Amino acid sequence: MTEKKKLSFGTILFYIIPIAAISAAIFFGYLFLREYMEYKRALDEYAEISESYIKEHSGNGDDKKYPDGNENESCVIVGDADSRLNYFPELDIDFSGLKKVNPDLACVLYIPSLEIKYPVVYSKDNEDYLHRTFEGSNNSSGSIFYDCLCEKNFKGYNTFLYGHNMKNGSMFGKLKKLQDKELSPEDRFFYIYTDNEVRKYEIFSYYQTTAGSDVYTIVSDDNAYDAFVRSCLNSSYSHGGREDIDFTHRPSVVTLSTCTGPAGGDDRFVVHGALIKIK
Repeated sequence: MTEKKKLSFGTILFYIIPIAAISAAIFFGYLFLREYMEYKRALDEYAEISESYIKEHSGNGDDKKYPDGNENESCVIVGDADSRLNYFPELDIDFSGLKKVNPDLACVLYIPSLEIKYPVVYSKDNEDYLHRTFEGSNNSSGSIFYDCLCEKNFKGYNTFLYGHNMKNGSMFGKLKKLQDKELSPEDRFFYIYTDNEVRKYEIFSYYQTTAGSDVYTIVSDDNAYDAFVRSCLNSSYSHGGREDIDFTHRPSVVTLSTCTGPAGGDDRFVVHGALIKIK
């Protein structure tokens, strides 16, 4: 009878290691593909929403410089009046169509310098849109959403808008780009569009903080507002570009907040903007 040869440990490893490597490559390739396809579905959805309902004005440059092309149009001046501040990006927004897609629509947020342009939702629970897109699909990209604890319609001292820091730069993934440079005069504004007005905000502070920070406190009186603004200014990575904001008038503040650092951690990146004009 022929004696069976015993396989050495080295021989076993010779066969097992390539099999394990191939299996790992397939597994991680699957995870990558699944993540990529999920990101793509969200990107496609929001691109379609933008194309269908949030269109940039197609007119010439002159009629974009001032609201409705009229340099003398009356606007509600909240901060310091300056001809440069008369500029409002012209967006043709179909609010009726957006509300048919999702009745939870609160507004449209536009940050030209970061190419961020999304519908914002409001619901009674902040968990509702953490992993649900504007059209209602389950997706890790979620939606940009309005803090349900804040006074509606941006009527409070401060309002928080939240969005995920996606690896592909979508949602609030581009906010962190503000850390890379000082804001130029053209870069430091963002706009909030509702069906009856456009609100212009000037960015006056941005920095990294934590989820439990006092910055997330809902301000309820003048003294708390003053303390809140001082904290924002002291924490900011940038200390320029605030000459257009008169904080003695206590303009309302919108804070854009997103996660930063390892997934599931407590680190946050926040951007504060003060209301300077309403059209």
